[in-house]
Amino acid sequence: MKKSIKTLLAVFFLLLFASFVFSKLSKPKTINHSPHIYYDNKLNGKDSVPLLVLTTYFNNRTSITAQEIRNKIISGEIKCTKDVTDRLKKIFKLSRDPESIFINNCSKTSDSLIFITGIDSVNINYLSMEVDSIDFFKTPNKYPLWVKNENNSTFNFSKQITSYVHTGVTALTRSTGSLLDRISLDKYIYNILPYFKNPDLVHISNEVSFSDSVDYSTMKMSFASKLRDFEILKKLNVSLVELTGNHNLDFGSKAYLNTLKWYRDNKIDYFGGGKNKHEASSPLIRILEDGTKIAWIGFNELCPCGECTDRTKLGIGANRFNKDSASKIINRLKYIEHVDYIISCVQFGERDSYQPSESQKKICRELIDFGSDVIIGSQAHQAQEIAIYKGKLIFYGTGNFMFDQIHRIGVRQAFFLECYFYKGKIIQFKPVYTFMQLNRIPNVATYDEASVIKKAILRKSNFQ
Repeated sequence: MKKSIKTLLAVFFLLLFASFVFSKLSKPKTINHSPHIYYDNKLNGKDSVPLLVLTTYFNNRTSITAQEIRNKIISGEIKCTKDVTDRLKKIFKLSRDPESIFINNCSKTSDSLIFITGIDSVNINYLSMEVDSIDFFKTPNKYPLWVKNENNSTFNFSKQITSYVHTGVTALTRSTGSLLDRISLDKYIYNILPYFKNPDLVHISNEVSFSDSVDYSTMKMSFASKLRDFEILKKLNVSLVELTGNHNLDFGSKAYLNTLKWYRDNKIDYFGGGKNKHEASSPLIRILEDGTKIAWIGFNELCPCGECTDRTKLGIGANRFNKDSASKIINRLKYIEHVDYIISCVQFGERDSYQPSESQKKICRELIDFGSDVIIGSQAHQAQEIAIYKGKLIFYGTGNFMFDQIHRIGVRQAFFLECYFYKGKIIQFKPVYTFMQLNRIPNVATYDEASVIKKAILRKSNFQ
């Protein structure tokens, strides 16, 4: 009996072993078709540097796979700058050098152009693409295109890249305020909050002050917010407030001055307005982690509500645009303050159009001629065109960020900018398109909604 049991057990284990061996032999091998790509998290900033895949503002593609990159390099559809040919050849195991290009010769308006370059060659005319659905600027530790550094330079993302978000018109008032009487602040910002959790700097152009005597249900064209609703700024990690807007003085000087104090108490810097003419016209200067000096300056073109310092009894309010004073301020920033990068923001006259007015064009070009590095319009209640002038970007208007207008399609369309500083300048302005829902809750645009906005504001003639 014992012998038969031992025999049965032996047969059982023999069959089990045979089954295991058979499964190993019959199971097809998993083949990794992705090329070997060098990346070592421990070497980031010491022995490795990122390569960026770039495309134009006009390409609807935002992502590409590593395998597709390899295939398109082989077919000649994707080229690279000369300085990265050897490294691409190694990491993609190519039998010959990839075709090289000069960035200055690349089209800024192609619908399909894709090329690869090093981090030091990235510029504002082109947008970086995700690789294998990973955005280098969002999650560098997971980004696949890192290569062995072959010179003595170093790269350290946390110390050399500063993330910055720049938004459009905000006025938590009127119908938006009534909505916030009914729903939580968290629910109101739920759709956009993920974009504001991690940036180092967040800008908001807030057009209203807070007041204790706010009744949203009776508001028409005189605006203010409840102090409760100002907490949204803190939830969005706002660090810079622009005060060039038309409605900050609607509820008087006391509300305005109390609001300035609230900003200071909550360690939020402001520019483009202030408690006197000097403060309103003074640029806001920040020194980044890498020692770069950045300046923000703000102007109001027309001051239609008497909101500028030269129109108020106490001299409080927004900074009126004046060509001569703007030139002097920028000149001082460049040659006395030795600022590396100047962001000029302008509250232009209202214009219900995707196209900028001639006055907008004139002022933007003047500010660039004076030495500004980028111009961003703050007034627009709808997204406006993007343009390049003397190699610098102009965003004529980014549209409503948090405001209650829904009466036509244009005022529901907008975008905010995800920006990245590197070595003293912004190397990426990445638009995030938004579309205000009919319930007045801000939302990131769908692919189709974003495509409509892009078609309206991206004109190839503006990128020549």
